[in-house]
Amino acid sequence: MSTIPASEKICSLSKIDLNLLTLFCLIYSVGSISKVADMLDISPSAVSQSLRKLREMMGDNLFVRSGNMLLPTVFSDELYDNTVPIIDKLSTLLPGSTPSPKKRVTLYTESFVSPLVVPELTEKLLETNSDISLLHRTADLNEQKITELLNMRQADVVFSTLSVENSNISCQKVCKVNLVLVAAQDNSLYGNVIDEESFRNASLVGYNTKNEKIIYYRSIVDKKFRSSDRCLLTTSFASILIIIARTQCLGIIPERAFATYSEMYKLRRIDTPFPLPQFSIYSSYRKESNTLLSSVLNDLLLQTT
Repeated sequence: MSTIPASEKICSLSKIDLNLLTLFCLIYSVGSISKVADMLDISPSAVSQSLRKLREMMGDNLFVRSGNMLLPTVFSDELYDNTVPIIDKLSTLLPGSTPSPKKRVTLYTESFVSPLVVPELTEKLLETNSDISLLHRTADLNEQKITELLNMRQADVVFSTLSVENSNISCQKVCKVNLVLVAAQDNSLYGNVIDEESFRNASLVGYNTKNEKIIYYRSIVDKKFRSSDRCLLTTSFASILIIIARTQCLGIIPERAFATYSEMYKLRRIDTPFPLPQFSIYSSYRKESNTLLSSVLNDLLLQTT
């Protein structure tokens, strides 16, 4: 089998404009010519011309337009995966630059989902590969927002209560979440079981969310079994636990969270005369995501289902 001498390989690289490849990687990451132009402080037409040159060089369209976004072709995915490591290494040759010690995985969740998946995911990533770091952000999520975060490369994986249907996105159910009513261990107002009348008048703390599923389930419970509004709604899950622990308030939290935090916050479970709602958590990520991330998520699925 014949091989190309190193000198010929180097000469052949002179035909490739590195600027075109860097622009390509930026377009791939943000999915927008105008955003890349703003990042580099150049005109959108200059970015478009560079993209046209690279398309001609590679013999592939590289991106297809979907609304306001540019979605990569299969060839583009492969080109990006092969180009980014090279550009990352070249960037370390610049004066004053230092190589990034870890590959960052950006994770988005709804706030109340965070304690149910983030600790286990972090632990699994650390066990699997020490060169990965996790950046976690919370947001109010809907299907459109999740699709945008993933397709715009602002997130690597999103955990939510929503099952996303999109040709570019893999979505899998991670686990089913059961809810429980809890109180402080020294709460003197309630025993281990609560009747409907006591629940109807109890001071409840709850999670403040725009999630349509949670709002729907809450409205069902409130309509049938509540006579007053909750005494507090908050986006902080930790605040809910602390307030329950320090007051006579009750709260409805995921059963898995209760199992994890009941001893720390000195909480106890109270049985209800009616079933509490259930919901599922799903992981969503781009289909071309690296194999390591996919394997970690699959392992997480096995542990939580």
